[in-house]
Amino acid sequence: MGVPDQPDLVSDPPPAAAAVSAGYRVDPLGAMGSSKQRRAFVITARDPRAFGANDDVLSYFSLRGASFEERIEAASRSGFPAFGMLLHEYRELTASGRSDAELRAAVDDHGVALVEIEALLGWGAAEGSPMRRMADEHLDVACHMAEVFGSRHLQVTGPVEGSDADVARAFARVCDRAADVGLLVAIEFLPPNNVPDARTALAIANAAGRENGGVCVDLWHHFRGARDEAQLRALPPERIVSIQLNDGTLEQEVAGQDYFADCLEHRRPCGEGEFDVAGVLGLLHATGCDAPRSWEVISTELQTLPPREAAARIAAGASTLPVSPRPTRSGDEA
Repeated sequence: MGVPDQPDLVSDPPPAAAAVSAGYRVDPLGAMGSSKQRRAFVITARDPRAFGANDDVLSYFSLRGASFEERIEAASRSGFPAFGMLLHEYRELTASGRSDAELRAAVDDHGVALVEIEALLGWGAAEGSPMRRMADEHLDVACHMAEVFGSRHLQVTGPVEGSDADVARAFARVCDRAADVGLLVAIEFLPPNNVPDARTALAIANAAGRENGGVCVDLWHHFRGARDEAQLRALPPERIVSIQLNDGTLEQEVAGQDYFADCLEHRRPCGEGEFDVAGVLGLLHATGCDAPRSWEVISTELQTLPPREAAARIAAGASTLPVSPRPTRSGDEA
């Protein structure tokens, strides 16, 4: 797994400049630390926006029945340097009285980063509709989360309404709001709705024309949908914002089961199914994409296990994948 060497948070940390260059967050004590501490900075988890190819994220839905604390502890103890969070979970936590400072402190105490925020619905609904107004409110919440946690990307899903131009404007609007807080936006295609595949999601992102907008490739929706590698090869690397990995059977385990029920019950850790996970990941890396690997293994079987045990099983599958060279980006040293 793409697990970084964590600094010793008890002994003297590296100098602030060196920590930043290594991809860690450096927070002034006035913002996040105690005034009684003597150091000028606190070295916390890696900067979520520094995550890229081979860096692993434990998706929210992999441990969807666990509490916030259980998930971040399970991620940390299983070697995941990052985790994902559901918009609704954050809203519930803050409504119950939890403060941003308390939640951020819990994340930092476990040495993990909140990389992925899921999932914005209704952004492509008709302008002025109740769904669009709700999406605008939830987008504001996601942007606030990005400010609190420094999150890297926000997942959005269809369905969408209106003409192609209407949808492009709607996505551009989401991207513009997200750009204000340094957030990337990924359209996750879902075979049952009208953004069913990578080609459609890419067309929306291209038409919107925003640098921070792109596509999420979820292997479940690829293998259980179009299963068209040509569509994945056609994705420009800069448009691949996130990759969600999982394994499973190529055909439904329960014949005639609803698509969503199936994908929320029968996903498997890497190596326990029939998906060519390594092949698709290699294909995407061959394009030059630098997206982190989010492990979204939604399984009723895993839900019966303690969160730490479920996360460890997902991590064991993740560790079987080969490491791909991280692409050199413009401005990087050779």
